[in-house]
Amino acid sequence: MRALVVMAVLGACVAAPFIPDDPAVAAEKARFFKTFQFIEAAARPRMSRPIYPSQQAAFIPPPRPQPRWTGPLASDVPAGLPGSTPFVGETPDVNAARNAFFNAYKAQVIATVPTGPTRQTYSSASAYAPAPRPQPKWTGPLASQVPASLPGASPVVADTPEVNAAKAAFYNTYRSQVKATLPLLY
Repeated sequence: MRALVVMAVLGACVAAPFIPDDPAVAAEKARFFKTFQFIEAAARPRMSRPIYPSQQAAFIPPPRPQPRWTGPLASDVPAGLPGSTPFVGETPDVNAARNAFFNAYKAQVIATVPTGPTRQTYSSASAYAPAPRPQPKWTGPLASQVPASLPGASPVVADTPEVNAAKAAFYNTYRSQVKATLPLLY
């Protein structure tokens, strides 16, 4: 059987040069090769001066050098900071949407402020208020010290009992499926 497959592949490889192309395929191949030769000729380095008299007619001066960029570097342009870069201005649509959002936000803030007159009374008892207690300093791990997305590597966020039960059910099902595919060894 293998010999038959090898002979079939060998026969197809030998017959490939004798199979003619469709006229549309042949025309497309010719167009491709003509374009390829044109691009290849344009990409060849040109000599600055002709060496032989036969090259005199085909002498093409070298192209002018590319002007050097004097603008800002990409590392100097701030990214994603609104209003910090003059390079890309906001469109009128963006300005209108932003103004609509801020107007809606201000309207919601105003709606939460009490509208009635407020009376403040001062008494000698309320004149003295003790200073608020200072915020305790954070002594836990810094965000840069907590490993990201490494299961079991961080004691900061532990799995809940429901997650542990779901993991155990998955692993048990997985083990039973693997066990079912293994051949019996006894």
